[in-house]
Amino acid sequence: MTAKTRLWLIGLLGVGVAGCDGYALWFHRYDDIEKTATRHQLREVEKRFERFNETYRIGIPDVLNISVPDHPDLSGSYEVRPDGNISFPLLKDVYVEGLTPMQLSDFLAKELERYVKKVDVLVTVTGLYSKTVYLGSRSQSDLRAFRFTGDMTVVDLIALRGGYTKMDYSSRIRLVRDNPDRPEVYRIRFDRILRGDLKTNVLVKNRDILYIPATAWAEVGFACDMLTAPARSLISGIRTYTELPYAGEHAEERARSASATPY
Repeated sequence: MTAKTRLWLIGLLGVGVAGCDGYALWFHRYDDIEKTATRHQLREVEKRFERFNETYRIGIPDVLNISVPDHPDLSGSYEVRPDGNISFPLLKDVYVEGLTPMQLSDFLAKELERYVKKVDVLVTVTGLYSKTVYLGSRSQSDLRAFRFTGDMTVVDLIALRGGYTKMDYSSRIRLVRDNPDRPEVYRIRFDRILRGDLKTNVLVKNRDILYIPATAWAEVGFACDMLTAPARSLISGIRTYTELPYAGEHAEERARSASATPY
């Protein structure tokens, strides 16, 4: 078998591995991108982000600032525990996960009437830690989480990652959205976005996953690296073994003596 034939076989094997890894990428049926929204489409909508993101609901591990006028002993900062409760004076454990700040204000005011005169309670969310979006990359073999701000597009999310590389398949980026009925998968054409077509620069939602696959040539490189890994490990082990006699005290002198020509 010639060297050229071996090279072709390695390339075909790499393409095969890349195809297995990206089968769903090529044959998946994407959802209609028109079901999503861009900033421009929401520009004229009243209370646009409240409608798009829905009313904010307290989650774990948000930090709440609760203010009770004339009662500094009740006012303060409270972190939502993993069980969804906060420890509040007089009321002990109060379950807050899933409530809106307004609902929690009304609930606390009503419950506190048993202990103090009628008061107004103000609840504000000072630590927005429960809302997250994710970005995964095949070329970097990582999955990163970013805090969801509410007004965040695909380009914003990719910029937080630090941009994209030449190994990224910019025309087949996937946006995965977990809806109650079924997950939705949208195709993001980042290559077109860079050319001025912002149709797929859509707004992301809480818990969305943006996945950037690798190009076919990058997959070939990953396959070749995987195939040659055992040989590289063996060579590294042999090199370490042969260098052991020259380690320690007077290593340089022994190395020069071993490398000297005896004739």
